[in-house]
Amino acid sequence: MPENLGPALIDPEGGRHELSRKEYDFIVTLAAGLGYDVAPAADASGETVITTGQAAEILGVSRRTVTRMLDRGELPGIRLGLNHHRSVKLADVLAFRQAKSMKAEAAAE
Repeated sequence: MPENLGPALIDPEGGRHELSRKEYDFIVTLAAGLGYDVAPAADASGETVITTGQAAEILGVSRRTVTRMLDRGELPGIRLGLNHHRSVKLADVLAFRQAKSMKAEAAAE
């Protein structure tokens, strides 16, 4: 799991620009006022959860593939909100990606 470096803006060239908590809160509030959903959701334990589409992007697969992985139990999922859309914990997605990478490296040896 990557180390938490705190809030920052990442420019198009990949440069990291550190933000204070006050600056971060201002940007999130401004973006929300413009209709953007920029703050990640959290489950009851406070862990960051993401959509199946976001998980698909991280894993480099389709959203449907992620839902199939959830159905097969390869990736733990949760249901949030009134409509019970599927979500996954970001930590679970990153752990899955790392395990997959380690298996691929071991197979290559």
